[in-house]
Amino acid sequence: LATYDVQAIPPATLSRITMGVMLLSIGATAASSIIVVITTFISLRILSIVRCIHSNRRKRRRRGEESSSSYSHLQHTDEKNRPSSSSTFKTVVFLGSGGHTTEMIQLLQQLNPKIYAPIVYIVAKSDVTSIPRLQRYILSCATQDGDNNQQWEGRYPKCVNDTAKNSTDDDATIPQAQAQVHTLPRAREVHQSYISSIFTTLHSTYRTVQLLWKIQPQLIVTNGPGTCVPIVYCAFILRCLFSFLHLIRFGKDSSSSTKILFRTIFIESLCRVKTLSLSGKLVYPIVDSFVVHWPSLMEMYDKVEICDALVPSLDS
Repeated sequence: LATYDVQAIPPATLSRITMGVMLLSIGATAASSIIVVITTFISLRILSIVRCIHSNRRKRRRRGEESSSSYSHLQHTDEKNRPSSSSTFKTVVFLGSGGHTTEMIQLLQQLNPKIYAPIVYIVAKSDVTSIPRLQRYILSCATQDGDNNQQWEGRYPKCVNDTAKNSTDDDATIPQAQAQVHTLPRAREVHQSYISSIFTTLHSTYRTVQLLWKIQPQLIVTNGPGTCVPIVYCAFILRCLFSFLHLIRFGKDSSSSTKILFRTIFIESLCRVKTLSLSGKLVYPIVDSFVVHWPSLMEMYDKVEICDALVPSLDS
């Protein structure tokens, strides 16, 4: 090539080659600029959403709201965006198995069934105890006072499979209105190797995004297990995506809409008295409401709210 005689190339061909190189250079520069602009726009929008979330959490804390009132105000922080009393919010409740499920059953009683409906339950695919435990609890409430029974109206979970149903249950006592139940694969099982967990985490994330996109809840309530972290982050990603689409379509921020999807409440475990759990630390920056049970955590973190609903129920 070094000995190739450039002068032997016809001027017209040389001109076309030069023009092609210039167009490729301009195209590459334009593509790079577009990527930079889009990346900057997305980063600023995500930062704006996070700042809005933190601002709302600080406002609720300054007003001294308890967790029960924070639940009712989470969907409509601003007075101008407060919906009518007949509005309901489609709510996803994640049952984390073990003690987390026990705590969630107590916390569910704090959610007004006339506002937070319909309820959709999500459990890990390997969790075979949470749904039967919730079913037994609701059926036991059906034999008690009417007010407690009405609290669970429409919240009785459907059986995930035939084996989940307790054979001792009387079909006549099972409520007709039942809540949907969905299962998700765990990102990592106990004692699973870290190498193989990479693939299971990717699979779990894909299934989580797919399920949340299908349900499109307005509120997601979870309380501490590590399996909730992918759900919270997938919900945040989908919320940002919906915000971008709303801005492009309507030319205004979706925060002015009364129907904001994928808002999240994270309720820290009752056993966390002085420090947050690892799950709590991971989701702390992006959840709409972070609820704790002990005043000592209120002193350490400025964007948390306190809830004393569990302590009386455990002491009784």
